[in-house]
Amino acid sequence: MAIVAKIPVPGLRELKKQRTRATLIDVAVALFIDQGYDNTTVEQIATTAEVAPRTFSRYFSGKDAVIIAILEGVAGDVAAVFARQPLDISPYEALARAHLETFGSEQYSTSTSFEQMQLLLRILNSAPALGLAPFMFRAGGFHHQAAEVAAQRMGVASDHPSIRILFDTWAVVMGVACHGLGTAGGPPIEPDVVCHRIESVYALFNELRAPQATPGQTPAGVAAE
Repeated sequence: MAIVAKIPVPGLRELKKQRTRATLIDVAVALFIDQGYDNTTVEQIATTAEVAPRTFSRYFSGKDAVIIAILEGVAGDVAAVFARQPLDISPYEALARAHLETFGSEQYSTSTSFEQMQLLLRILNSAPALGLAPFMFRAGGFHHQAAEVAAQRMGVASDHPSIRILFDTWAVVMGVACHGLGTAGGPPIEPDVVCHRIESVYALFNELRAPQATPGQTPAGVAAE
């Protein structure tokens, strides 16, 4: 007789906590997009979600933690593909391939995860001063899973300086690639557009890393700063 493993079912209290957290994220994202990240306060998020500010604080340390929650979901998808990349390529090449494979997947392009990434880019691009840098390598930062994968690939601890260099540099690549997407008059946040941007900026990044490199032209579709 086969033994069927029982899957734990969340209790009512846990389900309520999950719903409250999801509601806070949805409300915060709507406010960020509607009135801007800088103009949105924790008190406004709590009021709109019909909870007390102290309830918000039980789930998130601040409004930036809401962004991190979304980033973690997107990064988790990329980390799973990153872990499958061959070991005979550089960590940067592995990251590039992982992002292109993830965002270029037909299944991913119609998923909730891609919708979250679209919302994330709309928020970040609506607040240029925000960017990705403030969310890199803090406690519980969104690159947690990918950092562990990179550490295993490179044979170092996850807090080794090389890991921070890798992901802080990659954040710049992604920041340039996604600049202006989803803004008024800017390109749409669609899989083929995102992938083209990543390929173009990554190619320029490789040019700049080459010996005696001279910067080429601005990648197609990427606005010069």
